[in-house]
Amino acid sequence: MKHILPLLLSLFTIVPCIAGELVTFTYQGEVAGVMCSACSNHVQTALEKIPGVKNVTVLAAKDGGLPRLEITATSAKITREDCVKALGEQAKMYDVRSLKLAKAE
Repeated sequence: MKHILPLLLSLFTIVPCIAGELVTFTYQGEVAGVMCSACSNHVQTALEKIPGVKNVTVLAAKDGGLPRLEITATSAKITREDCVKALGEQAKMYDVRSLKLAKAE
C-alpha cells in the first residue's frame, strides 16, 4: 500500500494537466540573424523538431531590436540550449539570444 501512492503521484506528473486538459506553455525570446521570411522558415522548421513543441512563430523586430521568438509547447523544460541544438549547423547563422517561459495555461 505504501508503494501505491508514490506510483499514482508519478503517473499524474508525467503529463501536466489541468482538469484533464494538456497544459500549454508559451516561451518568448529573441533570435538574431533572421532577415527575411526564408530565415524565419528555417528557424521555425528547426525548432518545431524539439520534443513537445507545437508551434513556433518568429515575429518582426520592433524599434531596431532583434526579431522575437514565440514557442508554444507541452513541455515546461524547453531551454535556449535546446533551441541551439535543434538549429544544428544553422546556429552559426541564427542566434537564439534569449528564451524564457512567459506563461502556462
